[in-house]
Order: sequence, then C-alpha cells, then structure tokens
Amino acid sequence: MKSIRQYSQNLSILIIEDNQGDFILIEDHLLEKFKNIDIVHFTNFENSYDYLQNPDQKVSLILLDLHLPDLKGMDLINKFLSYNFQIPIVILTGYSDLDLAKKSLQTGIHDYLIKDEINPEILYKTIIFALNRSDFINQIEEEKNNYENLFNFNPQPTWLLEAESLQILNANISAQMNYGFNLDLFQKMSFLQLHPDEEVQLVKLKLSSKEVETSKNHFTHFLADGKKINVDIYFKEIETVSGKRLIVQSNDISETLNHIGTIEIQNKKLKEIAWTQSHVVRAPIARILAIINLIEEEQLQNTDEISFLLKQLKLSTVEMDNVVREIVSETNRFRSE
Repeated sequence: MKSIRQYSQNLSILIIEDNQGDFILIEDHLLEKFKNIDIVHFTNFENSYDYLQNPDQKVSLILLDLHLPDLKGMDLINKFLSYNFQIPIVILTGYSDLDLAKKSLQTGIHDYLIKDEINPEILYKTIIFALNRSDFINQIEEEKNNYENLFNFNPQPTWLLEAESLQILNANISAQMNYGFNLDLFQKMSFLQLHPDEEVQLVKLKLSSKEVETSKNHFTHFLADGKKINVDIYFKEIETVSGKRLIVQSNDISETLNHIGTIEIQNKKLKEIAWTQSHVVRAPIARILAIINLIEEEQLQNTDEISFLLKQLKLSTVEMDNVVREIVSETNRFRSE
C-alpha cells in the first residue's frame, strides 16, 4: 500500500460542481493541503464524461455534486458507476440529501462530504481515505482475478463445492471440456452425481476427512455421454464469507490403470514362458543327455539298440524344436500386444 505522502503527490482531482462559489471554496482547500495537485472543473455530467473518456487524462479522484444541470441524484450516481471508470468518487451534498449520500455508499461510492462541514482538514482526510480504500479494493479485485484465473485455467478438472451439501458452485474450463457438462449443468448438480451409487458414501467420507493420505483412493466418474473414467480425487477445504467451501480436483488415471493391467497380463505371460523354458524344455534335453551318456558308457555294438536310441534321440530333438518354436511364437504374440 502507498504511504500518505505518496497519495498526496501528483494528484489530479476532477471537481464536477455547477455552483461556482462552492467550487472556489473547495479549490482553495485543496491548494492549501496538497502540493503538486492538478484540479479540473466541469459544471455538468456531459462534459465531465467526455473528459473521462479520453485515455490520456489521468484522474486520481472525482468530487461529484449530486445536483447537476443535466443529471442529478441516484440517476447521476448510477450513470457514473455504469461506466466503471475505476476512479474513486466522493459525493458533495447538503443536509437535505444526506440519506441519499449514505445510500450511495452501498452502490460503490467511496465517501461523501456535507458541503457546509467541509474544511481543509476534513477534505484532506476524506481524499486520502478514499484513495487508500480504492487501492485496497483494487488489490482485492486483482487477487480475486488471479484466483479466478488460476482456477479457470488449471489444466486439471477442478470444482468449487459447498462443503456440507457438496453442491457444485463452480467448475473450471477443464472440467467442462473433459466431462462434457457446461457450467449451468454443473451448478445444478451435486458432486456425488458424478459417482456411481456404490461410491457415494465413500466419497462423502473422503471429502469430510482432514487426512491428506486419503486423497490417494481411486474412484469412478461418469461423463456427460455416460462413459466411465477412473480418477484420483484431491481436495482442500477453504473458509469464505459465505461459509466453508471445498476445492476438489480430479486426475484421470484410466490410462494408467489400463497400462498397469496390460503390464500385469504381460508379466503373467512372461511367467508362463519362463515356466515353459524351465520345465518343458528341460525334459527333452534331459532325455537327449541320457541317451548320449548311455551310448558313451555302454559302447553299444548291437545295431538294433543303436537304431532305437537314435530314434529316441531324434524324437527328443523334434520335441525340443517344437517347444522352442512355441516359445518363439508366444514371445512374438506377446510383443505384438
């Protein structure tokens, strides 16, 4: 926030007052209290509006009489506020319009001054207060806009919920695009309607929990077209003027879970292949080794016996070749999936 000295420097005050005597008095008060002040004077709404429309004109504050030749009262106030010049306005009024001046504070007017009570000190304090209040309001508005931008442009689907009922109060652009519901439809829904009936109680329990660890539970969400997706839900409770609210964010994990499922299937197939390699292949190999050992040890001379063993050796070799072919085929099919 600025200091009082900063507010007092390089001021440009627009006075809209059709009474020349009142203007001269206010001008004298301003010149007495402020250094480096620029005072601009108009006597009606139309000329002051034209002046404010010029982007080159920088106005710090407007002192506005409630009774101008071309516009007066609430019509004058509403007209000024409708143009949203983003300039603090202080009403100049008499005792007869005091109620109206007080009412104007509820519409966006920063303050009011009773002409008969104006003196340099009161005018100075009122202007400083109005400028300070305007800066504070602008700062709040800027922070509000920043929050809204962070909310709306968050790439993750995000909702603002009423904490007790879980009614959807707002949904960001990502939620609307990914789920297929526009904002009006979302605002007619409870967050629970995105979930199947069997998950409702678990969702209620989760969103009422203060434990961060529970945010890792998997849930199911329905899209507008009826499609189901798997999601993780993360949330944060916040306090607002209107009561407790929940900011809830979802993360679509459908592809992740599908990928995990694919990996599990692949692991199962790898285990089957490994079992085949370790058991089925070993049987014909064991028979081949046994036949070779028998031939070496016995030094067989009988032609029939040799012929029989060679036949068994061939059968075991063919069997092993078939097993290898089956392993290669399974591996290729596994890779293609």
